[in-house]
Amino acid sequence: MDLASKLRRLLPPQSNHTPKVKPRECNLDPFLHGQEADTPFGPCYLIEEKRPLSSRHGHWTFKEALESDYAGLSLFGQHTGKFDLQQALFLDTETTGLAGGTGTYAFLVGLGFFTPEHFVVRQLLMRDYNEEHALLYLLDQTLQEKSTVISFNGKTFDLPLLQTRFAISRLGLEGASGKRHVDLLHMSRRLWKRKLASCSLGSLETHILGVQRSDDIPGAEIPGRYFEFLQTGDGLLLQNIVEHNVLDILSMATLLYRLQTAAELSPEECDCPCEAESLAQLTLAARNPRLALRYLEAAGQLADDDQQYLRVLSQAAAVLKRLGEHEKAVLLWQKILKYSPEDLDASEELAKYYEHRKKDLDSARQITRRALAAAWQKRSPKAPDFEHRLRRLDRKADAARHTRQEPDLSY
Repeated sequence: MDLASKLRRLLPPQSNHTPKVKPRECNLDPFLHGQEADTPFGPCYLIEEKRPLSSRHGHWTFKEALESDYAGLSLFGQHTGKFDLQQALFLDTETTGLAGGTGTYAFLVGLGFFTPEHFVVRQLLMRDYNEEHALLYLLDQTLQEKSTVISFNGKTFDLPLLQTRFAISRLGLEGASGKRHVDLLHMSRRLWKRKLASCSLGSLETHILGVQRSDDIPGAEIPGRYFEFLQTGDGLLLQNIVEHNVLDILSMATLLYRLQTAAELSPEECDCPCEAESLAQLTLAARNPRLALRYLEAAGQLADDDQQYLRVLSQAAAVLKRLGEHEKAVLLWQKILKYSPEDLDASEELAKYYEHRKKDLDSARQITRRALAAAWQKRSPKAPDFEHRLRRLDRKADAARHTRQEPDLSY
């Protein structure tokens, strides 16, 4: 049973007649430049803004975003195959709370979509709680026109919240069923988590998209600002919220394009070590270890700090080991220990190699002793493993010596 059905079972019976309640009078036109929209469930407020495809948001134009086929996004594992961006709908909500739950309303829903000439941002606003049915109705109508929903953290927050509101309002969210959903937050984290301390949309705008906001309202202040509007009817209180939502939608369009261009980069085209490293991991997950090695090689050449360089060497060695190219992996583990003699993972791999593949117990013991001393000094949880390994190697070495020393009595 889906969430909507479970919620409906908990609700009391409702009459089939939905009254059309006239909202409290407030003139938003001077501030938001929208208009009232009538629906079978009464009115709500509609705001629409069109940007020419030639206009730029950050480093890229909307025309560049529209003309890409987005086949490369399959690298992120969210979907396969191309999709037409004119059949996609960008979605972002502003809510009365940041934690979600049945008491949280989506009072503003921003929708972005492409036409042959424009990128359009359409916003649905409920001026009071009694306009929620109208807002949800218009949202569902718009969703039914598209085949793909694109969001930023929508899988975790926006869509579950909207599904809850539809269920509580006893409206079927038909437009969202069967849709492909592209969540830009999850893809952004997979690509830039090593580059950025935060993959919030604001951080991505600043460090990746080249978008600088001015006088933007912090997201944490939006619920309180809306509650104040409900008390006063002052449309000026909503102006920054609407602008904030517009920028979110615009940034999602160019962020989608930026993710696609990154997914299309060859190892030789990479100019960021963090992106090259992330592309290696994505390519490895897509079961293309040879290409992953090329990305790791590019990341190593571009690395600007020792920590990343050693991490890349370790990843490349692990891939080579998986491919059965142990001699090449050994060269990388040795290089790691040259730069970082106390690296326990490289030491462990080399000890395994000399013990099991080369049958060189003396080399394995020497590496293990050094690693054990480093593990004790670091108070590493690996210390007991190295102790166990060294005891086993000592037993093997003693047994080998005993075998060599026994006289041959077979005559």
